Amino acid sequence: MIQFEKNPMLTETMKNLMKSMRDMRSYLSDVLNYLEDYMTPAKEKELLSLLKKYDIPEDHLDRDIRSLLENPYFKDIRLEKVETDTVRYQRTVIPKRTLMNMDFHVPLGMYLFHYHPIGYFNEDLELPVLMEGKNVWMSPAVSEIESMRIGIDKGHGKCVTFGLGLGLIIYLWLLKDEVESVTAVEVNKDVIDLFEKYILPQFKTDKKVQIIHASAYDKWNKDFLDEFDYVYADFWESNEDGLECYTKLMEKKIDLPHIDYWIEDSILSDIKYMVTSYLNTLYRGESVMVFMSSIDADMKKYAIKINKYFKRRTDTIRTEEELLELIHSRKVLREILSI
Repeated sequence: MIQFEKNPMLTETMKNLMKSMRDMRSYLSDVLNYLEDYMTPAKEKELLSLLKKYDIPEDHLDRDIRSLLENPYFKDIRLEKVETDTVRYQRTVIPKRTLMNMDFHVPLGMYLFHYHPIGYFNEDLELPVLMEGKNVWMSPAVSEIESMRIGIDKGHGKCVTFGLGLGLIIYLWLLKDEVESVTAVEVNKDVIDLFEKYILPQFKTDKKVQIIHASAYDKWNKDFLDEFDYVYADFWESNEDGLECYTKLMEKKIDLPHIDYWIEDSILSDIKYMVTSYLNTLYRGESVMVFMSSIDADMKKYAIKINKYFKRRTDTIRTEEELLELIHSRKVLREILSI
């Protein structure tokens, strides 16, 4: 079992970590009340004051719509309303001054506080969306483009993405000189059919595009992944389903340097909170059962993984740096979820 050398530094670090978790809950509770609302000047002033309370570096909320309108996908791809039994394309309008997310998970400080950049445009925004049932599965919104930025920038050679959607990252990859070809793995045949009929013909490139109809989990093996120079996993909708999907990939115990995962930091935030609570329980000298009893039933399986992982470790934590490494390290978090 992992051990701690109790000292004033670690005690203060634990205190700051727990405070950052409380601040995070308070921040989300406050800000969620404004999302998708029309921003009157009074509301904007009120919200900016609230963000200042949490030291979030925003001095205005109006964004330059050119950041979206000048994106090659947004300029080149046009979709009309078409549908199948399970999915459909349609166009939607976001009214001007409607507050929306502009990105996912930006850490603030060295503890557990983070925020999602938010803002609005000063004109109506019309954009295509992929719908599954009543849910918007994907759209070329600013938050989608920005949260894919690492994957877009790192794409090179032969690329594969797990999850087809509207083909946003596929198109932006194909426009790069350093990208040779793109493959997509998609489980929903209707998504594939619509893409091949309505989107792919609009691509301004002669580079090879291959679509494989298969489950991501079935193709997530070393032999297949090694066929590519860069791999990007993006077949979940958000944090809510993302943690379960991401965990299933971790359980396959494939650790390759050329793989990235959409909104990985955001997905892992819940695990960071649980790891912090677990370590705080141990530091206080309390039973692991105190930690287990505080976890909701739907998250118990992750709590069990955390306990198994730290029971295997025999090191002693002495400094703030060592403690924060346990909580923030992707390597540690991936190893926990792989159990």
